[in-house]
Amino acid sequence: MNFLIFDIKGRYAHFRKFYTNSSSLSYSVPPRTTIEGIIAAILGYERDSYYDILSTEKLNIAVRKISPTKKIIQTLNYIKATSRDSVTDLKEGHTQIPFEIVTGDKGVIYRVYVNHSDHIIMEELENRIKNGQYHYIPYLGAAPFNCNLNYIGNFTAIEQNTNDFIEISTIIRQSLIADKGIDIKGMNLSLMKEKMSRDFFEDRIIKEVEDYIYDEEGHPLRVKLQGNFYRINDENIVLM
Repeated sequence: MNFLIFDIKGRYAHFRKFYTNSSSLSYSVPPRTTIEGIIAAILGYERDSYYDILSTEKLNIAVRKISPTKKIIQTLNYIKATSRDSVTDLKEGHTQIPFEIVTGDKGVIYRVYVNHSDHIIMEELENRIKNGQYHYIPYLGAAPFNCNLNYIGNFTAIEQNTNDFIEISTIIRQSLIADKGIDIKGMNLSLMKEKMSRDFFEDRIIKEVEDYIYDEEGHPLRVKLQGNFYRINDENIVLM
């Protein structure tokens, strides 16, 4: 199996947590569905048209957090729309909503590993990323947060399985980790556990939700898996 690898870099990001209400809280890392949307933008798929062709059955995605990040809160003034007329007539004022933004000393950087079952889609995606020819401009979760994509390469991955502890450099689904399968001895980690959407039905209805484990600083985790992993050059990855 071959993986297309590229880095996503930006100054700011906002990956809205699907279970928040009025406050717009953000994950520190992009969910699988966000990467799915970025790939759809690159290829020119219309909104809500790509959930089958980029589903977990056809598209494999892994994400590595490269840079440490922090979060800041900004308050946004939204239109207080209580009726159709209030959209254009602002007499009712605004609604203030807390908006969480992800940033860092060097901005935000994520490494993405992608494999699609259709080699034609893989070739087009690789060519567009390599040459910077995106159908729609990609962004990090919110339209104001444009990003750059840096092509790393196309590499062969070897699927493996072991009962030993190994280092995984990408975000890990909790369901892949064996019982008592995280080794934190002698390591300075800031472990995070986030519940994120993994796939969509049509009409943007959430199909699957998973808990994910990662280190906030981007360090690899030493874990014992109850599933397969992929070896690419000198690192191990697992699928989101």
